[in-house]
Parts: sequence; structure tokens; C-alpha cells
Amino acid sequence: MSIKSLGKIAAIAAVAGLGLTACADDAANDARQQEETCGLLQASSTKATEAVGGIREASGADSRAAFQIESAALDLRQHSFDRDGELRTALQVQAAQFNDMAETLNDDVAALQASDPSGVEVDGMSFEEASNVINTYCGPVFGAQQGGL
Repeated sequence: MSIKSLGKIAAIAAVAGLGLTACADDAANDARQQEETCGLLQASSTKATEAVGGIREASGADSRAAFQIESAALDLRQHSFDRDGELRTALQVQAAQFNDMAETLNDDVAALQASDPSGVEVDGMSFEEASNVINTYCGPVFGAQQGGL
């Protein structure tokens, strides 16, 4: 084989290698984004759960708990702008649901029992649809976490 032929083969192999590296980088980036998003969803949910669990009054406002839940909503809303399509909207629906909870806690803790997330909607996506999008997107991540325990 001539040096010229080997040079052509090497050039083709280099291009193919760059293509495979780009695919691997895209896949790794997608996996990293998925873990980041799902981790943030877990952290926000935990923050909201802890805020509700820390409520000491049976009625009246609890601005401390409301602030914690509003913080979780802001985290999700901010993160949603780094995502596209249905996932972005689903994250915004979850943030809107947390905002509703925070507003309720700012008014009357007792009203939280009667709140219904099914009425939350953002850009035509209902809470139920958002939950389905999030479960589909995060299912593999949450499944892997459970399998590793």
C-alpha cells in the first residue's frame, strides 16, 4: 500500500472518529442534562415536602413555609429556560403548582388540604400531562437510583 493510500485511509478514519466522538459527546451531554433536571426535580420536591412538614400552625399564614416552596418554584422555573419543548413546559407547570401552594400558605395553612393541582395549567399543558412528561423523562434516572440502593 502506498503512503498516499494510507493517508487517505487515515483521513477517513479521523473523520469517522470525530463523528463518533461528537455522537458520544451529545449522548453524554443529554445524560448529564437528564440527571441535572431530574435531580433538581427531586430536590425541589424534597424542599416543598419539608416545608409542608415543618408547618406548626393549623390555620393562618405560614410565610416561612411559603417562602421555601416559592424558592423551589423559582429553581424549577429558572432551570426550565435551559430546556426545550414539552419538558420546559412540564417544569413550568410544576413550578406553577408550587407557586399555588406558596400562595395558599401565605393566606391560610388549612386551605392547603383542599388545594387541587389538577387545575394548574401552563401553555395548554395540564398538571397531569406535565406529570406524565416528567415521569417519562425521569423514569430511567429514578429507576437507576432505586436499582443502585
